[in-house]
Amino acid sequence: MGLFDDDKVNLLSLREKAYNYRWATLNDGIIPLTAADPDFPVAEPIVRAIHDYSKDGYFSYGPAEGLMEFKEAIAQWFDQRHNAPVDATCILPVNSAAFGLFTAAQCVLNRGDNAIIPDPVDFLFRKSIENVGAEVRTTRLDKNTGEFNMSHLDSLVDKRTKALFICNPNNPLGLSISVDQLNALIAFAERHDLWIVSDEIWADIDYFKTVTSIASRSLNDYPKRIIVSGLSKNFGLAGLRIGYIIAPDELTYQKILYVSKHHSTAFGLSGIAQAAGIAALMDSRFWLDEFLIHLKKMRALTLDFIDKMDAFSSVSPNSTYLAFPKLISTERSSEQWVKAIMDKSHVALVPGGKNWFEESSEGHIRICYATSEGILTEAFERMLSVKNQFV
Repeated sequence: MGLFDDDKVNLLSLREKAYNYRWATLNDGIIPLTAADPDFPVAEPIVRAIHDYSKDGYFSYGPAEGLMEFKEAIAQWFDQRHNAPVDATCILPVNSAAFGLFTAAQCVLNRGDNAIIPDPVDFLFRKSIENVGAEVRTTRLDKNTGEFNMSHLDSLVDKRTKALFICNPNNPLGLSISVDQLNALIAFAERHDLWIVSDEIWADIDYFKTVTSIASRSLNDYPKRIIVSGLSKNFGLAGLRIGYIIAPDELTYQKILYVSKHHSTAFGLSGIAQAAGIAALMDSRFWLDEFLIHLKKMRALTLDFIDKMDAFSSVSPNSTYLAFPKLISTERSSEQWVKAIMDKSHVALVPGGKNWFEESSEGHIRICYATSEGILTEAFERMLSVKNQFV
């Protein structure tokens, strides 16, 4: 029996606990292929670590800088899994990767500055920049390759431009950035003296060894880079809100720590979450490796389904557990199409549109396939049975 067999999905628990457009927010009978959160229970070492942390009944404050054991586990993970040397003392555990993006924006931007983000990308990029009072400038990606248009990037820069934010791999496209393009982005940032803020929350969901961290030894060195990541996508720990920020040096780390407000105790990552994070990175690699085998099979099922849907264009994501086909042969908007498929097949999807993934995402829908083969097959069969009604 495998960790990701159909019977490992506990629908009773999911309907009680899985919020954010998932099982607990939808009526019975609806299958959510929505928020990017796995339907499977986490690795047993994580459960044991939470139990062991809790058994003496103490839940005290931890250090504002985070537990050194967790920071060292992150540094080891990057070194061994991503060929990326990072300094444990320059890592700040934070309350979610989303908070990490907001904190990184506060570190590198001031009111009146501007920063460049890819289009499409998750709405949190825009929110984090606008939260500082800075302006967002977008550059459209090639949706088949995930590539940036380098000449267009140069045209966006003025004296107020301070940062380039990237998402590698990209949500919603499910595409990673090549080594050559990462080096081109580093050269671009160096030419204009920009920070690179790299969201690498999806970096471990890599099917073909295509994902490269901005801190990798394989890239040209660049001092002005900040990594934001966490353990929600790779280890299914979204509810524990385990994020972290990796600074390139002590000075930047201290600024990140200051703007995080961790010393005020208003913010910070709980000790129990960090204990879970240590168990994930140090003792649960087997779970992630088996998860990737399962996901690769679900990816194949998803791409086969997309090819059978007359209303969808073909796609070929190489990472994440997301697919983002374009709607074709239909006059419906993304929102209208998602509503119609919910009404007719009782499957929930995420629409494109500026409020979700920037302007160029309109006319697309996002499918999350981090569920069991049985659930995914049923969802696809439902949609295929009514596909002729979506024109």
